[in-house]
Amino acid sequence: MIRLGLYITLAIFLALGAVWFADHPGVLQLNWRGWEVRMSVAILCLILLLYTAFCFFLFKLYRWFKTDNPLMSQQRQASRRQKGLLELDLGWSALAIEDRVAALKHGKKALGFLPTDYGPLRLLSKVDTEKNIQKHLQKLMEHAPTRMAALKSKFDQSCGQTGRRDNQKNQENLALLQEMQNITPGNPWIMRRLFDLYTRQEKWDDATAELGRMVKNKTVDAAEQKHLNAVICYSQALEANLANQKSTAQDFARKALKNDPAYVPAAILLGRQYLSLGDKTKARKVIEAIWKVAPHPDLSQFFLKLEPLESPSEKFRRIQKFTKLNADHLHSLHFLAKSALDTEHWTEAKQALNSLVTTGKAHQETYHLLARLEMMQKQDKTASNAMMARAQDVPADPVWQCDACHTRRENYSATCPSCHSFGQIKWQDAQ
Repeated sequence: MIRLGLYITLAIFLALGAVWFADHPGVLQLNWRGWEVRMSVAILCLILLLYTAFCFFLFKLYRWFKTDNPLMSQQRQASRRQKGLLELDLGWSALAIEDRVAALKHGKKALGFLPTDYGPLRLLSKVDTEKNIQKHLQKLMEHAPTRMAALKSKFDQSCGQTGRRDNQKNQENLALLQEMQNITPGNPWIMRRLFDLYTRQEKWDDATAELGRMVKNKTVDAAEQKHLNAVICYSQALEANLANQKSTAQDFARKALKNDPAYVPAAILLGRQYLSLGDKTKARKVIEAIWKVAPHPDLSQFFLKLEPLESPSEKFRRIQKFTKLNADHLHSLHFLAKSALDTEHWTEAKQALNSLVTTGKAHQETYHLLARLEMMQKQDKTASNAMMARAQDVPADPVWQCDACHTRRENYSATCPSCHSFGQIKWQDAQ
């Protein structure tokens, strides 16, 4: 009843106002720069009423566009998202086959459909121009869930850049890896890269500490830890040797062999240290000790240097005794066979090589030596060629090869020159 009374009162006042305006219409006059506008007050009120209605209409239209607009409906948004994801999939597929032009095209389309998503930015950061890539990476860096991906992309770019000082590049990579480790502590990939980078910078204490964290995180097992510690000690021994610190070099070489008794490069380095001091006895003991666990052609060559002036027959007897330390090993039998051929002990050469053939341990060098035996003993070229042909059907001879990138090396090095992995070059059958 109160509301009805208010409405009736308002209607009465409006009616009275209308009657008053009808009796006193009045005139509104506006003058501006020679222009003159005249209208009644009633017309002015009508204009104000229409203006108010127009503003109300615009407000409702705006609300409609924000809520019920079919162009922004959930169905349309879902459709655009599906198209964007499809373009994104096509872009990554194109990048997988190195079609960067197509990947860039699909990435831009995906960004048009998904302007607020970070998926297209990740793709474009791989294929766009250098200037745009930095912009994309900056946006990814500002978004916490994609910051790691941006840091990884920056790390890959830095590793792939040429023409920059190694020290500058290493410092930048170190900062990136440390930030990545802060985001994801204990990640095996990050820990391994940090370890390799510390070794590349010859920060051996940091490398050893990182190796300890890798063991604690079970990224490497105990055997691998001992081998990597041995390689670190070997690298320090090389540095000391170059600095003419012979005693320190020997200490590090001994530590390397203590960690890994089968580590051939450390044994040869230590043997050379003793030999340079004229101590053949210690040098021979080092070589004999490692031959028991890990015979190697480099060890056999060093063994021959211990007595360079001995006669061929004396050398053969010494090699016979030496190879008995690991009599059935491939390199022992090859070493014995080579010495037997050089001294024309045909029976001993044939027995050593046939032992490898009958036990299934023969490699290509085995048949090469058998071919040489046929030529030297019998001058039988046909039989020699047959042995050379059989060499193609057996495993290739062991080589220094990186476990990380499978690159073969003629000589050993602690760090792989191809992939920069540390301690991964090992003596093994070629893969």
